[in-house]
Amino acid sequence: MSLALRLCQRGLKPVIIEHSPTLRDGGYMLGLSDPGYDAAERMGVAEALGAAQYMPRRIAHIGADGRTKFALQGRSLDILAGERQLNLMRGDIERILYERLRDDAEFHFGASVATLDQAADGVRVRLDDATVIEADLAVGADGLHSNLRALAFGPEERFIRFLGARVAAFILDRSAVPAIGEDETASLTEVGRAIGLAAIRGGRLVAFFIYRTGRERRFETVEAELKHAFAGAGWHVPTLLDHVRVADSVYFDEVAQAVVPRWSYGRAVLLGDAAAAVSLIAGKGATLAMAGGLVLADALADQPADMPAALARFEAKLRPMTEPAQAMARRNVGLFAPSNRLQLVARDFGLRLAGLPLLARLAKRFLNREGERL
Repeated sequence: MSLALRLCQRGLKPVIIEHSPTLRDGGYMLGLSDPGYDAAERMGVAEALGAAQYMPRRIAHIGADGRTKFALQGRSLDILAGERQLNLMRGDIERILYERLRDDAEFHFGASVATLDQAADGVRVRLDDATVIEADLAVGADGLHSNLRALAFGPEERFIRFLGARVAAFILDRSAVPAIGEDETASLTEVGRAIGLAAIRGGRLVAFFIYRTGRERRFETVEAELKHAFAGAGWHVPTLLDHVRVADSVYFDEVAQAVVPRWSYGRAVLLGDAAAAVSLIAGKGATLAMAGGLVLADALADQPADMPAALARFEAKLRPMTEPAQAMARRNVGLFAPSNRLQLVARDFGLRLAGLPLLARLAKRFLNREGERL
């Protein structure tokens, strides 16, 4: 959506192929910071995104007995959040971008790319509904399990780095867990697993699960997977597990990264998670996707007669931002799902220190690389 919006703003015509039949809701909370915030400003959507953000005033960390161990709030929370960072639901970002695109771009909802044929001067794409589209460039912006990457670059297993965990998220009514305040998030972290709850608009909550596991799934259903992984957990976990079956939509995937040696091949290029998913642990997926969309669109508009140079310029700008974020995610897996008791104690100690305003800035530098601007 970011790429398409910027292409329209630069006078080019995007065609968007979306597997989902409609815009999607659900997922979990995303962070948007620089250089993604820079991109949002240049595309004129920063104000709208700011109005849609969620800024909790208290982040509570819960113990196994269901009581609050400690909480981040006040000045420390403001420092950790930063002045140029937004907390957003994925669906809100998509909706805001779509509202600015709907009259200027060509959309194909409920469709996927079946075949991709490249030539020296363009691409020919056939969709699974038999629609044929000819264009200058095919962009795979279809996530960690990119279909276009498989068609143009090779099978998925060549490019995925598994980080030893799985994640699930869904939305439920706040009445199910009324103890969570309207401007509060809360989480329970134990060895090998963690559960979070965050209040969002409309009297709803986002429930988030992450747990360490092997690459292969043990059970056929998400409900069975989660009930096995979180067996014996206290707090509100039994209530949340009971809501998995009736949730409108459950996001469920492995925690992994995409590692692609080169992001373009002929007239096909990868963008966002398809090119270099950093994983939710880095917290920069939306940031890099939005920044990448703007950089790629500007490169194409600035060098329309030299496609290879434009694609090389895009990758040269974005890859140095992506690789440190991937390294940070690999380093910080233990913050989300500690592998042992010592790691859990060290994590809690660090977060308690982050609750002190004098140390919050140091904690922020450790958790989120700053200084990258477009």
